[in-house]
Amino acid sequence: MPEEKPVSQTITATALPPRVLRKTAVATMVGNLIEFYDFNIYGTLSAIVFGRIFFANLDPVTATFMSLATFAVGFLARPLGGIVFGHFGDRFGRKPMLVASLLTMGGATALMGLLPTFAAVGWLAPVLLVALRFVQGLGIGGEWGGAVTLMLESAPERRRGIFGSVVQSGAGLGIILSTATVTVLLTTLTPEQMDAWGWRIPLLLSVALVVVGLIVRSRIEESPEFTAMQSRSKVARAPLAETLRRHWRMVLLAIGMYIAIAAFGFTQGVFFTSYLVNTVQLPQSVATTANLIAAIFYLAATFLGGYLSDRIGRIRTYVIGGLVLIPAPFLMFGAGATGSVALIYATMVLIGLITGTGYGAQASLFFELFPARVRYTGISLGFQIAAVIGGGLTPLLGAALTQATGSTVSISLYIAVLCVVLVLCTLAAPSIIRKEGNRA
Repeated sequence: MPEEKPVSQTITATALPPRVLRKTAVATMVGNLIEFYDFNIYGTLSAIVFGRIFFANLDPVTATFMSLATFAVGFLARPLGGIVFGHFGDRFGRKPMLVASLLTMGGATALMGLLPTFAAVGWLAPVLLVALRFVQGLGIGGEWGGAVTLMLESAPERRRGIFGSVVQSGAGLGIILSTATVTVLLTTLTPEQMDAWGWRIPLLLSVALVVVGLIVRSRIEESPEFTAMQSRSKVARAPLAETLRRHWRMVLLAIGMYIAIAAFGFTQGVFFTSYLVNTVQLPQSVATTANLIAAIFYLAATFLGGYLSDRIGRIRTYVIGGLVLIPAPFLMFGAGATGSVALIYATMVLIGLITGTGYGAQASLFFELFPARVRYTGISLGFQIAAVIGGGLTPLLGAALTQATGSTVSISLYIAVLCVVLVLCTLAAPSIIRKEGNRA
């Protein structure tokens, strides 16, 4: 196992007072919460409702596939969003870009709740849905990298892991909130009511979340590390060009380090939900409750991952997370195939614990991969490109492989291979950091 002491990537800056630091932690966590609320709401609705609402003229299997395809569109926009927001975040500051990304992704989600259906305007409905999904993806593309950068540039070095896990906890909270919202709707509304107007409610609730997020983010301070870098005229003039010229190896490694986590996360949250409802023929509320259970334990494991990364190191914690993820898809689909609700729920407890540990360590690990000059851009590129390949395409790939083979073993094997890639890329990261001289 490589030496765990991180290569310094920071300019020395005065740490924020504890009160300001807590405010920053809440502000960055809220953005991640909204990001995962928006994406999980869309993913869940695309798996159980959107096929009938926006592709009503197609047979059920094709409609579900097309609905999942619109889910993938948002991922295609994420790298572009990472480039745009990363460029301005590395040049002019982290804080203003986090406000802009919040407005972009939250506004697009809310507008989805106002869309006409296929029955009302025909093919214009899915066209508008895809357009808003693209805009949503742009905003989300600039969110995570900026939140991690601002938070960890403000946090004490020895506690980056736990503060990074606070940012990451927004994912678990967003999944819990979105899944709980959909589950309540499915258990209180009839299928006809859900199709007629119930699906709009969770999308429109994004407005309230955005308002809260804007209030919180308007009160935070700029990263002290960026402020120090700016005062010394160390800011990059062309962050993307510098990232690709000097740190392209690290971008590739970052992609390999995240793709398995993205692939499994969205396979669980989107494709597994569709699998339980459309293949196993379980009630929709059972599928969403299974995700809710996983999210609760995922949230707890996120803090564990952050704590461990401060105690035993980012590399070790992340490698452990990648190794325990290898059997996860086999366990999940194996439990789902039985149709036993009790077994599915019990398995999702384990799934949440497995997936949360590595994710909790990810923020602090990725933060230390790039120097401050191009950190927002570098983190965003690696994370978002991996999200496209792993998160955006895997639910579609899962549907295609399952339909072609009649089994979920193929998609489970695919994710297991990606986990091996994660481990190898993580182990290689320290030597690449030294080779590229990633020091601010």
